Amino acid sequence: MPARLSERNRDKIITRILRTVRENRTFFLAGHEKPDGDTIGSELALASLLRRWKKQADIYNSEPVPKNLRFLPGAEAIRSARRVDKAYDVAIILECSGPERMGNIIDLKSQAKTVINIDHHAHHATFGHINLIDAQASSNSELLYYFFQHAELKLSRDEAMCLYVGLVTDTGRFQQVNTNARSHEVAAGLHRVGIDVSDITRRLYNTRTESSLKLLGRAMGSLRLEFQGRVAVISLTQRDFIETSSGPEETEEFINYGLMVPSVQVALFVRETEIAGKMKVSFRGKGLVDVLRVAVAYGGGGHKNAAGCTVDGNLENTVQSVLSRLQKILPA
Repeated sequence: MPARLSERNRDKIITRILRTVRENRTFFLAGHEKPDGDTIGSELALASLLRRWKKQADIYNSEPVPKNLRFLPGAEAIRSARRVDKAYDVAIILECSGPERMGNIIDLKSQAKTVINIDHHAHHATFGHINLIDAQASSNSELLYYFFQHAELKLSRDEAMCLYVGLVTDTGRFQQVNTNARSHEVAAGLHRVGIDVSDITRRLYNTRTESSLKLLGRAMGSLRLEFQGRVAVISLTQRDFIETSSGPEETEEFINYGLMVPSVQVALFVRETEIAGKMKVSFRGKGLVDVLRVAVAYGGGGHKNAAGCTVDGNLENTVQSVLSRLQKILPA
């Protein structure tokens, strides 16, 4: 298990980052492809901090904000682009193992004087001029919570809501192994700001469109068990998306249904993308099963029990390829 970044070293790096913020004017913020709750939540909270200091902060991702996260305050200002041409004083890259993980939407060498890399994944890289990496932190939102403390800025309710969404989604509602004492302490601090947790939960998890429910039916219909019930496989084709008038962003949480089967140790979700021959693969594991090892073998990343990657091939060949790798890491 990666060593936890000590509080002393974490605080030193945050102090350096905040000094860099104060000394510069224009900022570019981006997260990984297929942005999730932690990506969007941490981007919005950090941009709010920058603007409170009268800085220009532009947020770009390679893909749009998922529908279930558009309720977050400020989400409408996040832009999606394949390429950004502007130059900035500082680029802050969140949750990316490298520029390719954000879709290479900006050239960090020529379009940013300073690059700040903030990440909490076990599979990471130190590509920034300043790198804040804590692989034992539950989320980037947990790390950004400390920015406000060091900046001596009282969190607004909107900022706290964004950080809470990042925290609760990346810990799987505080159920995954990356949940720890600090993540609960941060959650308590966000509660004290006065966020409406019941409303956030309803919007994130208890609200579904008709098309999403129809797509869920297709996904559950595809469910099959492998290796004596230890692996659950869920899959969706482009035809499933077309016939239910739905999109990939509506598949959030689908993979977790596979873990509900008592015998299942790993849930695997494979879906066809809009690009022929490109499959998106998601993993969820229980206990000691390190699905990150398999995701990294395909150029992906994530956490020990929650990871993902993109694989070349058709749907069934991809499933078989991934299953053969998973078989090697399943406990005897």
